[in-house]
Amino acid sequence: MKSKIEDKSTDVEIIVNPDDQNPFDFYNENCVEDVFNFLLSINAIERNSANSVTYVKNAYDRKVKMIIYKDGYFIAAHENGLGMKVGSKLKPFAVIQKFKFKDNFRLALNYVIHDKMRNSMPYIRVGIKYYKRTAKIDRNGVIRRELKLWDKPTILSDYGKESIDKIPIYDDFTLDPDNVNFRAIVNNNYNLYSPFEHVPQLAKNYKGEMGWYWTKTLLEHIFGDQYELGLMYISTLYKLPKQKLPILVLVSEERSTGKTTFVDWLDILFGGNTVIINPQDIENQFNGSYADKNIVMIEESKFKSRGALEKLKNLSTQKKILVNTKFVQQYSLPFHGHLIITSNDENKFSKIDASEIRYWIRKVPTLEGKANHNILSDMTKEIAPFLYYLSTLDPIDTTKSRMIFTPEALNTDALQMVKRESRSSLYKDIEILIDDFFVQNNDVVELMFSLTDIKDKWFNHNNQIDRPFIKMVLRDEFKARIGKMQRYIPFDDGIPSSNNKKSGRPYIFTNPYIVGNDID
Repeated sequence: MKSKIEDKSTDVEIIVNPDDQNPFDFYNENCVEDVFNFLLSINAIERNSANSVTYVKNAYDRKVKMIIYKDGYFIAAHENGLGMKVGSKLKPFAVIQKFKFKDNFRLALNYVIHDKMRNSMPYIRVGIKYYKRTAKIDRNGVIRRELKLWDKPTILSDYGKESIDKIPIYDDFTLDPDNVNFRAIVNNNYNLYSPFEHVPQLAKNYKGEMGWYWTKTLLEHIFGDQYELGLMYISTLYKLPKQKLPILVLVSEERSTGKTTFVDWLDILFGGNTVIINPQDIENQFNGSYADKNIVMIEESKFKSRGALEKLKNLSTQKKILVNTKFVQQYSLPFHGHLIITSNDENKFSKIDASEIRYWIRKVPTLEGKANHNILSDMTKEIAPFLYYLSTLDPIDTTKSRMIFTPEALNTDALQMVKRESRSSLYKDIEILIDDFFVQNNDVVELMFSLTDIKDKWFNHNNQIDRPFIKMVLRDEFKARIGKMQRYIPFDDGIPSSNNKKSGRPYIFTNPYIVGNDID
């Protein structure tokens, strides 16, 4: 029987095991099948009966009962590949300690406390620091588990001297995302990833396709003609939480588009492994709010700081993160965060370089006239059948790109619009001036000019635009073609003059209004 202790720091009851239910007795009494499963996971062993296991081949090439379970002990009846001596008897806990954890008592004990007993003392020790495990329920009904720094005197005061010996000790923190086969402890490191709360299940009574009608409705609305890619994106988050993905950006100047509903649904689906932050949190030196999260969602965002933009792009690909939290010494974690941004600014939420391939931008239309005001509740009820459907899909192809999706697949009109708006004002000025030149001189095939030519002609009286700046824009934004060393005709008053040839390596722009010419 378990007792309940009121924990005033949390909205969720913490259940602890009473003193007379120690981990050894608990495992020996309740986890016999766990030992059988371990034995069966070893090559060449099969279940012979309810209380024995057999090596398929022995010295005489016949099946015999090698290890049997009787009167609370696993007994080695014959020579066996496990290494148990014939006639030896071991309790279930002793079997896993000796063979599963290679005689490491601490690892075996932690396995029982966290993977089998589930609930124990609400404290852990990581390195030399004590932490209390707490939990709160947020507005979406998601359990948010947190570790709060605690001190040893308080624990002794609350639970007595004997309590310290019951607190599991770990070497460090780690982050090992897995939504299917979760492990609380990895190599004696405490896993900060939260267990996935939902179980795939085929719906018996359902409305619409596959029992997830409203889920499909919203995903079709959000991803439009890229619906199949959207399904692949969600499936990757669920099946391969360590896989890198592009930064998903949902933009729309209109209201009632479903962006917030999509964010809230992901928050419910992936629970404690998600966080919703604002752009200022990215710029902040303290990153503890999102460093251990698998899905980082930034709502109604506009990034103005160049440093924040670079940090955002680096987060989408980096493998480790130095966690910086107030009052706690910095420590390193594997970083598996996936970034999702929503913004009302369709064109200028961020500056994106022309060559950037880390963004997937979707313009989301309004839901006006087809809104279901209870859709989030309906989608929550559909999570189990939706996960079941994802489990039936073909394995995800990870060979095409390090972020699953190819640059061609992510090249949306919305992305191109943001890239155009991200260009410098000088780029836009030169683009207009060159276009005007070709419109007025539609018989000119090529326009050639040096940095000095363009400065003297168009920006001679603008001290803020110098030759190095012009060169940077031509090189980095226009990707302009530079000719070989030659004599060329510069433009004068917008019209090439054959009487004033110059020597140099001019930039060359071709007339896009002449059939056969490419637009530079």
